[in-house]
Amino acid sequence: WLITLIFILGAVGATVVALWIFFLMVGRVAYVPQVMLVEGRSVVESISRSFSLARGNVRRLMAMTLFITFATYAALAILLVPLGWYAYFWEGIDPSPWNSTTWPMWYSIAYSTIGPLSSILLAPVWMLGLSLLYVDERVRHEGYDIELMAARQLGEMPKLAVESPFGPAISEAVRKESPPPPMSSGRILGI
Repeated sequence: WLITLIFILGAVGATVVALWIFFLMVGRVAYVPQVMLVEGRSVVESISRSFSLARGNVRRLMAMTLFITFATYAALAILLVPLGWYAYFWEGIDPSPWNSTTWPMWYSIAYSTIGPLSSILLAPVWMLGLSLLYVDERVRHEGYDIELMAARQLGEMPKLAVESPFGPAISEAVRKESPPPPMSSGRILGI
C-alpha cells in the first residue's frame, strides 16, 4: 500500500507540475487575439506584445480554465441528462457509455453532437474571460483605464501640424491669420 500511495502522490505531483509548465507556456500567448483586435498589430507583434503583458498571469489563467472546464461539463450534463432520461424511460435504451454498441443510430448521433455543442456554447465565455484578463493586465501595467477615461472625456487627440486655435500649443506649424469677419451691409440677408 505504501508503493501505491507513493505512486499516486507522484502522479498527482507530476500532473500539477506539467499543468503549471503548460499554463506557463500557453499563458504567454493567451492575449494574441485581443492584441490583434484591440491594438491592431500584426501576428508577430501581437505575440511579442502578449509575452510582455502576460508575465505573472499563470494563476489567473489556470483559474479561468478551471471555471470554463466546470462550466463546459455543467452544460454537457444539462444537455445529456434529459437525453439520457428520454432514452431510458421512453425508448428503453441503456444510456451508459459502456453499452454504446447497443445504442440506436439517433441516440448515438445525439450523444456525439452534445459534447461539441456544449463547447461551442461556451466558447464566447472563454473569449470574454480572456478579454477581461487582457483589459485587467493593461489596467494594472499601463493605466489603460485612465487612457480610456481620457479618450471618452476629451475626445480624440488632435494630430500634430494641424491648423486649429490650439495649433501653436501642440504643433510646430505656424498658425495662419484667420480672415477678417464679413462686413455688415446693414441689409437683411446682405442683398
